Amino acid sequence: MKTNKAIETHNAIVNAAETLFLEKSVKRVTVNEITKKAGVAKGTFYLYFESKDDVVWHFMEHRLDSILHTLHKIDLHGYAEADIDAIIDNIIKYVKKHEKVLKMIHQARFYSFLGKKNMEKKYIYSVVEPIYQWMEKGIATGLLDIENPQFVAYFITLSVHDMIDSILDGDTPYTIDEFGENIKALLVKLLIKR
Repeated sequence: MKTNKAIETHNAIVNAAETLFLEKSVKRVTVNEITKKAGVAKGTFYLYFESKDDVVWHFMEHRLDSILHTLHKIDLHGYAEADIDAIIDNIIKYVKKHEKVLKMIHQARFYSFLGKKNMEKKYIYSVVEPIYQWMEKGIATGLLDIENPQFVAYFITLSVHDMIDSILDGDTPYTIDEFGENIKALLVKLLIKR
């Protein structure tokens, strides 16, 4: 069990790394800069993390944990329009709350450090799987009529991800709220059995 001091030190390192990641390219942040900002010795850093890469992955996992937690609870929702609205509302609320961090994560410089394939393997699947399971449950109960739920789960995940990425980068004329309303209408048409 970690002591309060150990937890404080760990958090100081992660918070320092996050601040530096937001200020400059992840590639350009060094362990020395992280330890200086955190106020810890370099040896202390290595008691908590094996490398800078380890800090980056820890940062990613903890910053994305709440959205993954929300998506893993998707099966608590039904298949009515109000359920789809609630799911999308939760995603939009998350994006608004974490906009600064999401912008940083979606920047090419962050992806290039982590490697896009690693990101897809680790995170895209963890988002697709609960959506796929939710759809399978809906198909089994006769509430959804989808021929290939795995494809649709990937399609939804990648489409929503890419659109949010574009909105955060300012590459689209839509706001996150407009996106939310439009994606709700689209998913209702795509998913709800008529």
